Amino acid sequence: MRSELGTDRLVTLTGPGGVGKTRLAVETAGGLADAFPDGVWLVELAILDRQGNPGTSAELADLVAAVLGLRDDATTALFPSAGPVSSLDRLTGALRTKRLLLVLDNCEHVTEAAAELVGRLLSTAPGLRILATSRQPLAVDGEQVWPVSPLEPPAPGAAIEAVRESSAVRLFLARASAAVPGFDLTTGNADAVATICRRLDGIPLALELAATRIRALGARELAARVDDRFRLLSGGNRGAPARQRTLRAAGPPQRCRTLCRSH
Repeated sequence: MRSELGTDRLVTLTGPGGVGKTRLAVETAGGLADAFPDGVWLVELAILDRQGNPGTSAELADLVAAVLGLRDDATTALFPSAGPVSSLDRLTGALRTKRLLLVLDNCEHVTEAAAELVGRLLSTAPGLRILATSRQPLAVDGEQVWPVSPLEPPAPGAAIEAVRESSAVRLFLARASAAVPGFDLTTGNADAVATICRRLDGIPLALELAATRIRALGARELAARVDDRFRLLSGGNRGAPARQRTLRAAGPPQRCRTLCRSH
């Protein structure tokens, strides 16, 4: 995907909630810091998702400007003889000569506003690249869509060796052994572990949350109860962001941060 951002100015990671779009975007962007002298920046858009408000491009522009540390007085010089200048105009003016990567996370909360903002920024800032995450494409000209798929669960009736090779099972075992040191796949729990991974559709967030229940329930009881996933997979790690503590709330944390800022 890093190579795509070298040639395509907008790449959108799509997939269901909890599949790992944000994690993949952050890892990808972090490895591109040297390619962008003006930095790699993460903007988490769900901060604008309040009571169903779809957001506006002006609100998104204000949020991006805040993350980038742009102040009104710093952009006034770009429009010395103009009257009132919109948030979007100030942002496009500030980015016109910049070479940076902007990661827009969870665009599905504000799809139309995000698409409008992205289209405007790309048309006015030639050195800008955008990596977006969304449950659906933004439908902006030039967008390259990169689907993020769930992990592969084991097939029904698979032998224990095949169960262990499943990517969904490997993640589940890694998280379960962190919760219960020494936990491993055995002939006694292989069917239950495989069932858990299949019923959770290989969704990484769901698997991680389920693994934290191993200490309390054990593999067989967890497999028996995992169909009620929204009730079962709540609580999680109290130190994690809200969206990582429950499967129902698979929205992003309400904060913004810099992945890499040039000095």
